[in-house]
Amino acid sequence: MKEKKTSVVRRGIWPANTGKPVVTPLTPSVVYHYKDVDELRSKHEGGIVGFDYARDGHPNAEILAEKISRLEGASSGCMTASGMSAISVAFLSFLKKGDKIAVASQMYGRSLRMMKEEWPRMGFETEIFNASDPSTFDNAIGVGTRIVLAEIVSNPMLRITHFEELVEKAKSVGALLLIDNTFTTPNGFRPLEHGADLVMNSVTKMLSGHSDLNLGYIGATDDTLMERITEAIGIYGFNSSPYNCWMAERGLHTFDLRYHQAQKNALQLAEFLQNQPNVSSVIYPKFEDHPDFEMAKKLLNNGFGSIVSFVLDGGIEQANAFLRAAENIPFCPTLGDVATMIIMPAISSHRKFPKEERIALGIVDNLIRVSVGIEDIELIKDDFSAALKAAI
Repeated sequence: MKEKKTSVVRRGIWPANTGKPVVTPLTPSVVYHYKDVDELRSKHEGGIVGFDYARDGHPNAEILAEKISRLEGASSGCMTASGMSAISVAFLSFLKKGDKIAVASQMYGRSLRMMKEEWPRMGFETEIFNASDPSTFDNAIGVGTRIVLAEIVSNPMLRITHFEELVEKAKSVGALLLIDNTFTTPNGFRPLEHGADLVMNSVTKMLSGHSDLNLGYIGATDDTLMERITEAIGIYGFNSSPYNCWMAERGLHTFDLRYHQAQKNALQLAEFLQNQPNVSSVIYPKFEDHPDFEMAKKLLNNGFGSIVSFVLDGGIEQANAFLRAAENIPFCPTLGDVATMIIMPAISSHRKFPKEERIALGIVDNLIRVSVGIEDIELIKDDFSAALKAAI
């Protein structure tokens, strides 16, 4: 009898299972097959719901985006490969040559470089304003401004945006207001509920919380905006990895617990740093000497965040002594991790800026930004105490 040929290469059928998995399945498949032309056409025309190619969407991205949208108060949202790609796709979705961008002067360094260096060479004009000073809005936001970009709490100086005035100004000229909510998180402030058109997060940071993936999110309450963005994600290839989305969803489940513990620790660390002899200034929005204290109280009614910045006395010798002695606190360019981490923006996020420009923003050479984690606060204070003593 002739032996029946078979091959493990043939795609199999999923095993029958009436039960539903408790843990979200990881779905790494790039493609999804349909039984015939009619079925695929029905999918494309909206007759049936489904996926066909992962660049245009996949189950893990949809599950994660829906959860973050709930946190942000968005009616719909999308995952992207990184926070920077989330910002990029917003601009590429709506701008045409000659359109104007208005961007806050206090922003993550790479975002500022994109606005000031990359978009102008593509034919977009960029204007700069001070988000904590509404008197600067009129000169930067006017006829032809298509998108306005700001953070609620800025990176790394923790300045606070005059949000109501910014919303009013953007709407008066018909511009879309895009808020980078990475620092603040939806637990700190929900921009869409207060007038923003678009919100994005670097999910790499606090939302996932473990420094083991790159992801971005962008959402809106206007589904027509998201339809265009969704299309652009597929066109430009800004799509997210199923594995990263799967990992981020797991991290998101503990976000609320991590957020509150890290914020509690941040306040105690900030108060500790205020009493150290070789710390010349401590920046934390809860303190009355913060330049935007009143605005912080108004906007950040769920607390003042998990980021603390401070200026260490001395120069590079003292900075190096501090970093070497802080051996249990990673010196690395991220934030929002379960563990406390530190960076020096002058040689990290803002290293490509002319010195006089970053000094004008308050980013002096020995500014240290602390992303406070969830460890026991006494461990954190002990580590900082030893490092500060070594830097005297």
